[in-house]
Amino acid sequence: MKVEFNFYVQGDVTNNKVFLTSGFQLPAQEEDLVSRVDNAATFQGFASGGAIEHLFTNEEMTAEQQIDMVSGIMKNFPVYYMTKTPFLTTCNACGHKMVGRKNKCEACESDDVTLWSRPIGYFRPVMRGKVTEDFTNAEHKFWLDGRVQDFATRKEIMKKELEDMLEELDSLV
Repeated sequence: MKVEFNFYVQGDVTNNKVFLTSGFQLPAQEEDLVSRVDNAATFQGFASGGAIEHLFTNEEMTAEQQIDMVSGIMKNFPVYYMTKTPFLTTCNACGHKMVGRKNKCEACESDDVTLWSRPIGYFRPVMRGKVTEDFTNAEHKFWLDGRVQDFATRKEIMKKELEDMLEELDSLV
């Protein structure tokens, strides 16, 4: 079987200001979590340079739910590297902290919010102030447009989807 890969870089190619990361992800966003993890597990076997499956959550999860998610995936799929990262939003007006991508504060309804994500190992701001509903624009953007577009289109894992996945995996045993 012949496997073909396309590689892309971010940055300004004309001025040799490009960057690569230490790993890569499958360039797909399956709607079904089981299919997504299954494809990532298969793909990671080809990734001698490193691959990671990023699971971005948009709701608070209990420690038990997080343990169930990780153990359910690790028991059923050969995933070598995986992160579980919540989307975070902070209100700059009242200081309220929220799990999930929000364009307004749930407490005071201010639109001066900062969205956060974890690119590699640490959280950093993505954008701040008057964040659009599709999360592609704001008064201030702290990431390159390509990364903002990735942030805007990342598949979010909700608790219901996690419960459905665990139920499906249990039925396979």
